[in-house]
Amino acid sequence: MSLPFTGLVTFAMVPRYDPAETPPPHAVILGIPTDEGTTQHPGARYGPRAIRDASTQFPYYKRGRGYYDPERNRSMLAAVELRDAGDVAIVPTLPEENARCIAEAVAGLRARGTFPICLGGDHSATAAILQAFADTPVHLIQIDAHMDFVDRLAGATGTHASPMRRAREMPWVRSLTQLGIRSIVSGAEDYAAARAMGNRIVTAGRLVAAPDTDWWADLAGDAYLTLDIDAFDPAIAPGTGFAEPGGLAFGDVARLVRSLARRLRLRGMDLVEVNPYFDSSRRTAVLAARTILEVLSAVFDPTD
Repeated sequence: MSLPFTGLVTFAMVPRYDPAETPPPHAVILGIPTDEGTTQHPGARYGPRAIRDASTQFPYYKRGRGYYDPERNRSMLAAVELRDAGDVAIVPTLPEENARCIAEAVAGLRARGTFPICLGGDHSATAAILQAFADTPVHLIQIDAHMDFVDRLAGATGTHASPMRRAREMPWVRSLTQLGIRSIVSGAEDYAAARAMGNRIVTAGRLVAAPDTDWWADLAGDAYLTLDIDAFDPAIAPGTGFAEPGGLAFGDVARLVRSLARRLRLRGMDLVEVNPYFDSSRRTAVLAARTILEVLSAVFDPTD
């Protein structure tokens, strides 16, 4: 039996990724332990470690394989081969080199046909991850409290305030749907620029008021999901550097990702901005781990 206090810690205590494994696994965890793009509180570089440790609450092989979902009265992830590839080798103070290493690591996973699940780290990593999707036009789906659409912050173009702006400049990013937005710190010019580029912006209030809306009804093809943990309400996810009141519940996000996976082919995801120094209870990291399992179920389990 897999026990949370024994052995080396991988996500959900799954085996380590072996690039020579044949056939390749369905999905692979990849940590991106950097927070040099943060503009307020550092500490998200410890997010991947915190999420992995919290995920031992959900050991994949505790009783056979996978899990049982009582809400839907069915097995969950019973046939998925999941592995953990460890972390990208980050070198502090070298953001351009780190971005290259991130893109190469994700590209290597994609080349083998696996579904990459990237653990941040701050949100600036998403722009680097998306470089690995240059061969696959994708609809970008962002679940977040913030727009992250600043062009430059004090002259800097690569902070966690800008990844969606940088992503929208990539020709293979076909569209951007931004859900759960509620922060009051984004300026009117950010909203104007986002709308001018064709972004779909759904506030947290609109999302909660219309839970069954198909926000991607007019989209088709491949998609990439980026999920900032501050999309959740700080009552359930205090461990983040820029918490915003009025956020989403786990059920809100679960409904979103299930409807997303029914409509589009999800090709990868990241979950970012978990900062364990703001949550001694570790409930933020537990929520992050459970959310990742929910996304994997939406992608790999049979359609409801």
